Amino acid sequence: MNSAEEMIGDALSLAAKGFDTLKVKVGHSAVEEDVERVRAIHRAVGPHVKLRLDANQGWSAKEAISAIHRMERLDLKVELVEQPLPAWDFEGMRRVTESVETPIMADESVFDPHDAARLLSMHGCDIINIKLMKAGGITGAEKINALAEAFGIECMAGCMIESKVSVTAACHFAASRKNVTRCDFDAPLMLADDPVVGGIRFNGHQILLPADPGLGIRKINFTD
Repeated sequence: MNSAEEMIGDALSLAAKGFDTLKVKVGHSAVEEDVERVRAIHRAVGPHVKLRLDANQGWSAKEAISAIHRMERLDLKVELVEQPLPAWDFEGMRRVTESVETPIMADESVFDPHDAARLLSMHGCDIINIKLMKAGGITGAEKINALAEAFGIECMAGCMIESKVSVTAACHFAASRKNVTRCDFDAPLMLADDPVVGGIRFNGHQILLPADPGLGIRKINFTD
């Protein structure tokens, strides 16, 4: 969440590196500013770059419906909107999901299979973002994904601010499940220094999994 000019610059830089899907943060300013910011980024990068929006619980149901309808009318090619409402507002998530054409993805609303079952049963989302760190590891992630698949709902595998150790585990999970159709594994790219030897490798916008046993982590270089 920066000025429109700074976000446009970041978006153009990433698009030049081959990234064809960008996540844009919204929900922490007026709805009108959010819409104009997304419109400016879309105009700058062009229609071949997909935009995913993440409101991080920043909108009310009324604001979310208004903002998403406006972006749909402007044909901004928004692929999905992640967690538009506070995590506890399951009824609001249902209302938004059923009121707009753009797919709504749940993140903070789903920490465990119980959350997933409740939200899925009321059609409170179109997609679920599974993060191993909030799902209790691969076992919890497997349970949430199985529930979602039973309801005909796809999942995305994401991460928090994590090292390559846990993100490598998330990559293994994502690559092994057909129902996980999207991933968001940028956290290791944000670290100033990478202490992990082995695990996944980043090659521009591609992620390469290791052929070594287990997670392929050979060593972690600890510093004071």
